[in-house]
Amino acid sequence: RRADGSRLLGAGLAWSEPGAVPREQFLLRALWDIELHRQAERRTARAQASLQRVIETAPLAIAVFEMPARRVLQANQTAEVFFGLPLAVLLGRAPSQWPERARSDEIGALEASLDLAMESPPGVRREIVDAGSEGVGPRVWDTRFVSLAPAAAQEPVAESAQVLMVANEVTDLRAAEQERFDAAIAQRGMLVQEVHHRIKNNLQGVAGLLQQASQRYPEVAPILSEAVGQLHAIAQVYGLQVGSGGPVQLAGLLQAVAQAVQRTFNLPIHLSVQGEEPGRWRLPETEAIPVALTVNELLTNALKHGGGQAARCSLLAGTADVAIEIVNHGRLREGLDLRT
Repeated sequence: RRADGSRLLGAGLAWSEPGAVPREQFLLRALWDIELHRQAERRTARAQASLQRVIETAPLAIAVFEMPARRVLQANQTAEVFFGLPLAVLLGRAPSQWPERARSDEIGALEASLDLAMESPPGVRREIVDAGSEGVGPRVWDTRFVSLAPAAAQEPVAESAQVLMVANEVTDLRAAEQERFDAAIAQRGMLVQEVHHRIKNNLQGVAGLLQQASQRYPEVAPILSEAVGQLHAIAQVYGLQVGSGGPVQLAGLLQAVAQAVQRTFNLPIHLSVQGEEPGRWRLPETEAIPVALTVNELLTNALKHGGGQAARCSLLAGTADVAIEIVNHGRLREGLDLRT
C-alpha cells in the first residue's frame, strides 16, 4: 500500500541472506511502483509525440544533432530545404559525411556552431546566406543552436548529449529591411541635395547684392569683386554636390570655377584634362571649398594680369597624384627677381 492507503502494483528485488533458511527469511532491497512508472512512461511518450508533431509541422528548419559525433537524429521537411539534402541522406550522418553537393562552405561553420553550443548555455546564433541554385534566389536564415543538456549540469555531458538547431528563413524580412534602409538613404540624399541647392542660391544671392553695391560705390569695387568671385567659387562646390550627392569630382570643379571666372572678366579660359581616369580624383566638401577658392584666386589673377588674353587651366591626373596648372601670357616687370 502507498502512504495514502491506496494499493499499488510493485516490482521488487529480493534475495536470501547468507545462511538463512530458504523461503523463510529474505531481505527486500528495492521496490518500484509499476503504475507510477507506467504513468511516467505515458507522459514521456505523449511529450515526445507532441514534440515530433511540432518538429514536423513547424515552418522552421529543425534538426537535432547527437554530440559529439554531430549525427542528425531528427529533422523535419523544412530542414531539407535548409540543408539542400533529402532526409534520407541527412538522418544518421554527420555534416562531414554529407555528399559533396551539400554547401561545403558551410560545413565547417555548422560543425563549429554545434561544438560552441555545447560550451555556451545561451546557445549560438548565426545568420546563414544560401546562395541558392538555378532559378532560386539567395535565401537568408536566422539560425540558432542550443544544447539540450540540463541547465544544472556543471560539466559537459560525454554521452547522449544533443544540440537543437532551429533555422528561420528571413529572406523577405531582410529584403524589407534593406528597402527601408535604401529609402532612408535616398530621402537623406534628397534632403542634403536640397540643402546644398539652397546654400548655392543664397551664396549667389549675396554675390548679386555685392555686385550691386560695387556699382553704387566704385571706390570699394575691387574689394567687393574679389569677395564676389570667392562666393561664386564656393557656390559652385554646392552646385556640383546637388547633382552628385557625394564627393566632388575635381575635373568638374575646375570647369565650374573656370566658367564663373570667365563670366566675371568676359575672357576665355581654355580648360584641358590630361591623364588616365581623371574622373577618379574626387574631393570631400571640407577640401573642395579651399581648392575652389585657390583655383578661383589663381584664375582671377591670371586673367587680371594676362594683358587681356586668354588663360589656360590644365588638370594633370597621374596614377598616384594630381596637379593643376594655370598659365597666362603676363610678364613680370623689368628687374623683378623671384629669388629675392
